[in-house]
Amino acid sequence: MAAAAPVLAFVAIGKRFGGRTVLEAVDLELRAGEIHALLGENGAGKTTLVRTALGLIHPDAGELCVDGRAVAIRDPATAARLGIGLVQQHFALAEGMTVAENVLLGDAPRWHSRRRLEALARERLARHGAVVDPARRVADLSVGEKQRIEIAKALQNGARVLILDEPTAVLAPAEVGLLLERLRALARSGRSILFISHKLDEVLAVADRITVLRQGRVVLAAERAAVDARRLAAALFGEAPPDDAARPSAPARPPGAAVLSARALAGAGFGPLDLAVGGGECFGLFGVDGHGQTELLETLVGLRRAASGTLARPAAGIAFVSGDRQESGLALDLPLAENLALRRELLPSATFRRATLAAVAAPLLEEFDVRSEGPWQPARRLSGGNQQKVVLARELSIAPRLVLAENPTRGLDQQATAFVHARLRAVARGGAAVVVASTDLDEVLAIADRIAVIHRGRLHPCDRSHAAAAAALAAAAAARAADATGATPADATGSRGRA
Repeated sequence: MAAAAPVLAFVAIGKRFGGRTVLEAVDLELRAGEIHALLGENGAGKTTLVRTALGLIHPDAGELCVDGRAVAIRDPATAARLGIGLVQQHFALAEGMTVAENVLLGDAPRWHSRRRLEALARERLARHGAVVDPARRVADLSVGEKQRIEIAKALQNGARVLILDEPTAVLAPAEVGLLLERLRALARSGRSILFISHKLDEVLAVADRITVLRQGRVVLAAERAAVDARRLAAALFGEAPPDDAARPSAPARPPGAAVLSARALAGAGFGPLDLAVGGGECFGLFGVDGHGQTELLETLVGLRRAASGTLARPAAGIAFVSGDRQESGLALDLPLAENLALRRELLPSATFRRATLAAVAAPLLEEFDVRSEGPWQPARRLSGGNQQKVVLARELSIAPRLVLAENPTRGLDQQATAFVHARLRAVARGGAAVVVASTDLDEVLAIADRIAVIHRGRLHPCDRSHAAAAAALAAAAAARAADATGATPADATGSRGRA
């Protein structure tokens, strides 16, 4: 009996942008009921390949096949009719609307009561394994809950093939396991999953087969049982990078005079709390999404008003790496040259001179290894990891006195992550105060001189011993337990945390 045709197949796909080859003769087959992992460092061509299946980019060579038949996917509507759905890192949900309104958007029965609409949305969500209160506003949900809604919407629209682009990059640790188990269940039901990730442990835990892209070419295509982490790393980078576990943690050293100082500071989602970070110090803030770290950083940088307390920070020279590169980190429709020049003091007459802007951008693109078509490529057309590199290049290029960064390596591959950590440590060694808030405990432990856990808006200091790591994990577990019971992420009562 002949084997069934792949549900989706990329056959000898090629794509060039200008004079640059992005994809060269890429083959990848996705079978029914399997999880196929797609790996590649930033700029390897993963995003471009996926966009060909969604009708957002048309390949220059090769063809796409669905159920063994060549198809022309000219737009996302065609992809949806063929049963191909995408769950992106940055969700396409209306934040100001309720869960029910989002789930039924464009498909809500007329003349139904709100109670009936919520019941219908609850039924649809439950059918696809998403238990979320349909009456809640999307803006009040955790990242994991938003992702579950996106998956349910794709399945409701008839997706047989589900493409997930870095789905764990935005999740708290406890939510990662829930997502991976959900993907296994979907595969058992016959769905086909294309799982795009940088995280080798997750790929090895969930994938049936694995394809690795490097510089637009397939360098490895194998069954999961035939590979291990070392072989995958060698395929990704041409050589195996050093183990994270072997990388020395940041040494503790006495800080200089305080560059950032907050006392009894409180605002929406956090506080009151005390915080002081000295020059030459890297302060790590670990916490689960939704526990006040975003609001705290935005208050420290001046994007939000504090409700009470005092705050002292430099009047100039503050670098800010937003936790949402697409929403607030970049002007997506502007070219890279203009994005990179946003923090520079250029003369008005020079602002729109292409040569001036290119002279600012070109060395930064090279230094931060941004894989692009050049300074005039719109930021929107970069992969997520390369967009993050652009934000970091711009902010660290101003010789800052204070750096505030939220999840600075989210979406970056291992080598790029190591590079960013080294740059942040170098900025601190140069005398700046650095605050890194991250949902990745390993990142905080690797980079920080001092550590605090943020839980329900309060700071809980830890030292750098193994006991400190255990305390951090325990505090994170408490935070996850609070999330599971539906507790409000932060309140204005209780004892003050101090770091």
